[in-house]
Amino acid sequence: MHRTASSSSLIGRIGITTGVLLAASVTSSLAAVASYSSGVLPQAGITGAADPTAQGWVASTAAPGNYNWGGDSPLGGWRITDGTSAGAFFYSTSLSSSDALALTSQDWTASWTVALGADAVSKAGGGVDDYYSGANFARQNNNAFWLETAGEFAYILIHKSDANGNVLLSDGTSDFQITTAGNQLAQEIGTGAPGNANYITFTLNSVAGTVSLTDSLGGIHGAVAEYAGFTPTQDRVVWGAFSNAGQGSTVWNDIQVSVVPEPTAVALLGLGALVCGLARRMRRIS
Repeated sequence: MHRTASSSSLIGRIGITTGVLLAASVTSSLAAVASYSSGVLPQAGITGAADPTAQGWVASTAAPGNYNWGGDSPLGGWRITDGTSAGAFFYSTSLSSSDALALTSQDWTASWTVALGADAVSKAGGGVDDYYSGANFARQNNNAFWLETAGEFAYILIHKSDANGNVLLSDGTSDFQITTAGNQLAQEIGTGAPGNANYITFTLNSVAGTVSLTDSLGGIHGAVAEYAGFTPTQDRVVWGAFSNAGQGSTVWNDIQVSVVPEPTAVALLGLGALVCGLARRMRRIS
């Protein structure tokens, strides 16, 4: 009787442990395929952001040009600015064929923490200047996060602001309203700068082929469309300025793109842990 009760109790404890293992497996086995970390807090007055090229990202030009630039910002991240109609400045990293296949065959998640600029656009020869002599909300319309797999999909999310300084995010088809309380943009060189940072984390979740958007302000924005009229030809992640007849300024603190493990793989991992644990326990009982 005593052994039977102990065995039942043991099985119950293992069952609970297995549930914990399965939950932990889902969290811990997210496979990162691309990432950037500034290494600093996302807030005003913080410098020392890591150069993306030191983390494997490739700049679109060998050096900053006239009115397009990337560099450390006193707003807790890596500043990318563009004041041109043709000289895009961005960072990219190529995805391995196995990572690209995983993105197209499994669920995935992509998140980026960014502050959209109100006033800073780069100047000739590098550095940051107040190109507009004050905030120009309508010109903040060409900085983007871009995820592309050859022959499969391309999600390009463009950061914008409206006439009141509210933050918008566009998938090329629809504009998602992120803020409605007036100016939510970062300010680097205007009056009182760098007095604010206003970071927002955007997250794309791909589940069974449907990609949805949420943000750290509590926004749930629904389905995101693939970028219309674009044929994906590369396996890559890109972020920065794209010079589409407008200007823009963003400060990037963190970027993460990860593949979610397939449920069968997680289940097998948990089952393996269960079997090993049960075998060890039973040997001790006997």
